[in-house]
Order: sequence, then C-alpha cells, then structure tokens
Amino acid sequence: MIILYLILVLYLIAAIATLTLYMVAGYDYVNFRANKPDSGDWRRQIRAGRCLLSVFLESVAMFFHGMTQPLRYIFDRLSPGQRPHCQTPILFVHGWSSGSHAFMLLSGYLKRKGYKNLYTMTYRPIMAGSERLARKVVDRIDEVLRETGAEKVNIIAHSMGGVLTRYAIKNLDAEDRINMLISIAGPHLGTRVAALMPYGRNTLELLYESDFMEALAAGGLTPGRVKYVSIYSAFDNFVIPQTSAELGEGARNHKLPYHGHLRLLYSRKVNRIILEELQAD
Repeated sequence: MIILYLILVLYLIAAIATLTLYMVAGYDYVNFRANKPDSGDWRRQIRAGRCLLSVFLESVAMFFHGMTQPLRYIFDRLSPGQRPHCQTPILFVHGWSSGSHAFMLLSGYLKRKGYKNLYTMTYRPIMAGSERLARKVVDRIDEVLRETGAEKVNIIAHSMGGVLTRYAIKNLDAEDRINMLISIAGPHLGTRVAALMPYGRNTLELLYESDFMEALAAGGLTPGRVKYVSIYSAFDNFVIPQTSAELGEGARNHKLPYHGHLRLLYSRKVNRIILEELQAD
C-alpha cells in the first residue's frame, strides 16, 4: 500500500509540473504573438478535449520518464557488440537532465525493424556549459566509429541533445563524422522555459534568443553537409515558443499536433517518421 501511495504522489508531482508548464506555454502563446494580428481565430481552432487528453498523456510520459531514470545505468553499459559497418551506426543523444534510458522504447522499435548498431550515452554534469557537453558527444561519436569501423554515424537527439549536436557540427569539426541528425523537440533558437530551470551555465545558454543561441544560429541552422530532420510539436510544453524547434529550409521538418515534449519520445507517429527517414537515407 505504501508503494502505491508513493507512486500516486510521484504521478501527482509529474501532473502538477506538466500542468504548470502548459500554463506557461499558454500564457506565452497568447501574449507573445509578435507579428501575428490577433483576430481571435486561433481561439476557435482550440479543441478542448484533445488539449486535455494531450496534457494527461504528457503527464504520464513525464511520470514514466522519471520512474525509468535509474535504468540509464543499465543502458549506459549496453553495447550491440561488433557488427559490420555496412549499416550506419545510430547514436542516441538525450536532453537536459535526462539519460540513455530516454530512448528505450524507440531503440526497441528500431531493433524490431532491423537496426542493430544502436549506441547510447549519458552526459554529465547536468549544469556544465554546452561546449563541454558537446565535446562529450564528439568523444562518444569517436568511440562508436572506432568500435564499428564506420566512417559516419546517424544521430537521433532529443531536446538539448539536438542543440549540442549542432554545436559539435559547427564548432567542433564533427561535420565529417555525422551523416544525419534527427532532432526531436530541439530548442534550436532556445526556450523561455530555461529561465525556470535551476541555475546552470547551459540553462542560461538555452534561453530563447540568448547570445549563445544566436551565435549558434548565425549563418544558418543547418551547418555543413549533414542531413537534418526536425520532428517537433506545436503543443510542446518545454520548447517555448514552439517554432524554435523548426530547422528551416535546410532540413526536413515534421510538425505534429498535440504532442508534449516528453511524449514525443514515446510516440508511434514519431517512430514511424524516424524509420521512414532512415530508410530514405
């Protein structure tokens, strides 16, 4: 019984956090409509039932993500072993304060579809600067290439993982080692939610239109010869404004309705899009 009460309390914490973030997202959407004349049409497009269901599903996703956090210690140690490099290895790069466990369902889906060269990582410390964390991504890429004998990797990144990968491509000479970046809910112009996070260097850098984000975007959001894919949602509760997740004309952008930030990690629609992009490549 105590365990059930504990689970209920943890879910309520996730639900309250989710609801709070959606209140912030709603306030931002209504009050920061730059260059958008407010005729009121957007209000008539709201589907209250779908919104409530999506908020609930996002709270479940946040609860599941938090409860499975200890599994990252297992996923960090998993390796597909020696496999021929005729299949481009895939490296999963997680988001802020997350870990390798974030991709447990997606990696299982790709394995069932025949993708075997799947690698994970967990970067720490959480509050380190983005450049330091991006170097850890590059180090992990080099490890995967040495282990597989491949020339390049495909990266599937969630949230801040997409920003770190873009930084590595632009500033750390990772362009020639990455074939494709599939970014899920990446705050590529930053997010206003970062102002609510605990103090840390990378949270300050991830602020919407911060000096760091503008410098990273200078010259284009899709630097180098890497193929870019962005999967994002207009209902994201962490990437605010949601348009920050678009990667522009240099990428294939997939906009999904009514998906929260963490739910995108566990969405069958997202799985299918990723599979199609990998097969097309």
